[in-house]
Amino acid sequence: MKLNYITIMVGDIEKAIEFYQKWVGLKIVNHLHLEMGQIVFLSNGKNETMLELIQFKDAEKVSMSGIVMSYSTDEKFDTLKERALHLGYSPTEIICDSTKSDYFRLLDSDGITVEFSI
Repeated sequence: MKLNYITIMVGDIEKAIEFYQKWVGLKIVNHLHLEMGQIVFLSNGKNETMLELIQFKDAEKVSMSGIVMSYSTDEKFDTLKERALHLGYSPTEIICDSTKSDYFRLLDSDGITVEFSI
């Protein structure tokens, strides 16, 4: 079984797209402009799990607590943290945990915790 996509009902779709494109490196694979709002699918490659962002008028927005989206990267943490600061985000310190890879976290435009590990 394969996870096709995760849906997030965002408050500002343009800010969410900017975060996931510039920071995470996802690319738009489909962008629907509908009467009720917009739907955008982002992915990092063909046949990969996608992230679906939805902004509909008067629809409930995401409120997150206890969920972390985790991405692995080949970039050096110093480079990633510098980029996060340059883009106006507030990354945590690098967390060294013997039960998993080192990581740091930051919040996306809707307050979702996003974790980056090497």
